[in-house]
This record gives sequence, structure tokens and C-alpha cells, in this order.
Amino acid sequence: MDHGQWRAVALLAAGAALLGVAGWLVLGREPTVSAVPVGSVPTAARTVESGDLRPGAPLRIRAAGIVPVGLELPGAAAPVVPVGTAPDGALVVPDPPQTVGWWAPGALAGSGTGTVVVAGHVDSRLAGVGVLAVLPRLAPGDPVVLRGADGRGVAYRVAARREFGKAALPADTFARTGAPRLVLITCGGRFDQGTRSYEDNIVVYAEPL
Repeated sequence: MDHGQWRAVALLAAGAALLGVAGWLVLGREPTVSAVPVGSVPTAARTVESGDLRPGAPLRIRAAGIVPVGLELPGAAAPVVPVGTAPDGALVVPDPPQTVGWWAPGALAGSGTGTVVVAGHVDSRLAGVGVLAVLPRLAPGDPVVLRGADGRGVAYRVAARREFGKAALPADTFARTGAPRLVLITCGGRFDQGTRSYEDNIVVYAEPL
């Protein structure tokens, strides 16, 4: 990532702090997959015009990756803020379920290699249903867009949806190398009243167009 991109991440992190969003960047460390607190080809990626999720929408080639600041799903949208890992290795996500976190040590959207990880709470007792509550309804072929601060978006299509126990989330979810893809994570499964948490993670995999 070049100096300008890291400066953009720093500015976004500052904005997230002002909004009361938890997010401390701990670079160079993979999150512990059993502690993800979510829930209370290699080619240039293509981009779409603002707000256009229609199949066959005009596409532009963009070789460089972008820092995502917005997520667009069918019927839902959310701001995206950069997040990292806590000292114990757990992935930190924003408290408001209407905001999602991009794992900043991972891949940039549209960078051409590695996994872009976006995670968020499925709901909150105080704030209600989260944006990523739509994940169980997404199907292969559904469009997803990550949008940068300049309005440009990297377009993806859903490839698969899986459900894993919290301790069974695959380690390669956070791969920095390999074919480019987007991974969306939220909580699901049975809600444990004792621990006040969900037992599983809902994971949606999407491939760049």
C-alpha cells in the first residue's frame, strides 16, 4: 500500500473515532478466528457508476486498489470504516450494526490479489437490526459493491454462502495472497441467552467482476 493510501486509512480511522467506532489497527497479525466478535482472475477489478447495481451496467477497468468507505448490497447500504485486531488477536468491528468494518491489514478493494474482509454485527439490543442481517438471504450471482471516497466502486458477485461455528471459521478467511475475493462476515445460528452472543458466523464469498 503506498503512502497516499495509508494516509487515507489514517484519515478514515480518525473519522471513525469521532463517531465512537472501535477500531485499532494492529498490523501484521492475523485475527484469531475463534474470537471474531461479530454479531450481538488475478486481474484488474472492474468498477461501476455510482449506485448502479444492475446486471450489465457499464464497467470501467481500475488497476489500483481502493480503501472502501461504503458497502452496497441488494436493498441495503452501509458506511465502511477501517478496523484491525485487538491485543488478544480478536477482530474488532464497529459497535453500531448499521456500520461495517474493513480489515485494514488485508487487501484493498480491487487490488487484484488477496481477501477483502468486511465484518459487522448482525444486530444490537439497543440499535436494532444491522445491515449485514441480509447476508443469509444473499444468493450466488447477487451484486455487491465496495465504494471508495472518490465515488468509484469495485463490483463483485456473490459466489457462495456458508455458516461456521465461531471456532471453525477457516484461517484462510484472512488470506493476504491468492485470488482476489471479498468476504462478508456477520453472526448467525443460535443465540445463547447466557453469553448474549450467537454461536456461528455467516460468511458470504464474492468474486470480482
